Amino acid sequence: MKAIRLTLKIMFLPVMAALVVIRLFVEFLSGISAVIFRVIAGIFLLTALLSYGLGLESSGECLKMVLAGFLFYLLPCTVEIVIAGIVFLEEWIRSIT
Repeated sequence: MKAIRLTLKIMFLPVMAALVVIRLFVEFLSGISAVIFRVIAGIFLLTALLSYGLGLESSGECLKMVLAGFLFYLLPCTVEIVIAGIVFLEEWIRSIT
């Protein structure tokens, strides 16, 4: 039994190393993109509110801008779901070995 576990650990070692590197790279990109996308979402929201407040756009157009801003805000959240999947896969491999 110990020989099988040792073989599995040796076999999954490159996979674990690759998963750790991929997770760290995705977390880095997620952190940078989260700032950028949330600034863009804030610009959309501010533009929609000011356009509606100053009477430049109708409420339908402002709602479209708010929804576009909300989608930009949600993009980093979807990447966090991918990161959680990678962490789950790492833990699953660790529990096997």
